[in-house]
Amino acid sequence: MLNWFLVLLMPATANKYQSTTVRMPKQVYEQAKKVAGQSEISSFNEFVIQAIEEKVRRMTEAEIDAAFAQMASDPEYQRDSIAMAGEFEVSDWEAFKSSDNNSRAKHRSTKTRSR
Repeated sequence: MLNWFLVLLMPATANKYQSTTVRMPKQVYEQAKKVAGQSEISSFNEFVIQAIEEKVRRMTEAEIDAAFAQMASDPEYQRDSIAMAGEFEVSDWEAFKSSDNNSRAKHRSTKTRSR
């Protein structure tokens, strides 16, 4: 195992740094250092920041996906969704008809102008 010092720049708090010490297996450190050196990333520190940001993004997306998956099998959510869709059915249909008429009018006026 290898101890090393890492300075992280957190994008949400621009120009603020948080120092931390990270312990990782030597082999992982060496592989990461090698890959960072071969890439267009400006520093090993930046490489680690990007790796952590990517992992956090993936975990956040997984949490959101899990919540949506749970909603798909939740009978109460299904009832509420159907009821809400019913409440907006008339206005949705009116908006659809209106947008369809507008696109037809634009299409005709374009043909008329080109003649």
